[in-house]
Amino acid sequence: MLGNSIGDMVKCWEAMNNNLRLQLGNIRASFQKSFYEVENAHVSPFYGYLRGSVSRAALRRIAEELLRVDYVGTNRQICGCTLRTSYGLPCACELGRYRVGGIPIPIDVVHVHWRKLTMEVELEIGEDDGSEVDMTAAMDELWRRFRSLDVVGKRALRSRVCELAYPTMTTLCPPPEKIKTKGGVKKKGKKPADYDVYRDPSYHESYIEDVVNVESDGNCGFRVIASLHGYGEDGWSMVRRELGLELIDKDRSTLYDKLFSNRLSAVRESLMIESFGSQPPEKWMSLPDMGYLIANRYNVVLVCLGNPCITFFPMTSSHSPNVSIYCIGFVNQNHWVQVNMKEGFPLPPVTLDWKKFRSHIATTWMLGFAGRMQHWQLLTPVLA
Repeated sequence: MLGNSIGDMVKCWEAMNNNLRLQLGNIRASFQKSFYEVENAHVSPFYGYLRGSVSRAALRRIAEELLRVDYVGTNRQICGCTLRTSYGLPCACELGRYRVGGIPIPIDVVHVHWRKLTMEVELEIGEDDGSEVDMTAAMDELWRRFRSLDVVGKRALRSRVCELAYPTMTTLCPPPEKIKTKGGVKKKGKKPADYDVYRDPSYHESYIEDVVNVESDGNCGFRVIASLHGYGEDGWSMVRRELGLELIDKDRSTLYDKLFSNRLSAVRESLMIESFGSQPPEKWMSLPDMGYLIANRYNVVLVCLGNPCITFFPMTSSHSPNVSIYCIGFVNQNHWVQVNMKEGFPLPPVTLDWKKFRSHIATTWMLGFAGRMQHWQLLTPVLA
């Protein structure tokens, strides 16, 4: 622009002004992307408090640092805390503590530099012109638009609003890695020994579409539930935490006191871990205990294909025709996998404790799925 002496000061000034405007436009565009666009690596609820509130550049650095957690754990000396001291972002040992606790990354641990997504000058303390923060007109317009839409449009708009109102909840996750099999995990052309999902190939292979494997580290059951729930496999620690919160939910504390009785503390302890790496058997996901918690916490139908095969309905809510059905399989007596079934597959029976302790309204679940459960009973002689 100023490479030669041709032209006057006015033309040079205009050229510089245009260049600055272009740069400002690019910066504002990047801010808008940070507000509204979510990269695939950041869809996990682990980033829920940060999405739309910090720059994507910061999220990328955090995602790269998260890869170090597997060998750093929560050890500050191994970590070195470079990202914290140099960039004001949570380092590997901090991220490790949040992951173990199943806690989303708090926004307060990100330096304010990364949280400023605007070019506007902030008002001085005590100064407020009202117009910049008043959302009345915008909310009125939102309601008008909502009422004018059809059912599909209303659902889409509601979904967008929920993403802003509840940033830690999301149904998005990267597609899971699938095992390329027909009906189950196969090893050198033969079914694995004691592979309970198979029980009777003539039955199960006609309903199983594929099986999705997860890492075998003692957290596999929670990894499967995290993947099914949209957290992604790495959201296993959040599932542990949420099931722990379910146990102390004030609306269902009496239910769990009766259901688990003197085993309540043991169930709670099985959900608590102190470090990464392989977990001992007492920390594995076990049924039927975890089945009740999962169905109640996420209001889903959980189906376990193993020995025995069990269905878990929510115990305090009524039947919903659009409920999600999570199907899992227990293989080799030591590993959980995700089992994707064909639409309308038969459902195995519920437990005696479910019938004993479920609320009256929960009976509607068995009524709503009566046909599919009867189908399973008809197949029982074949499976015996």
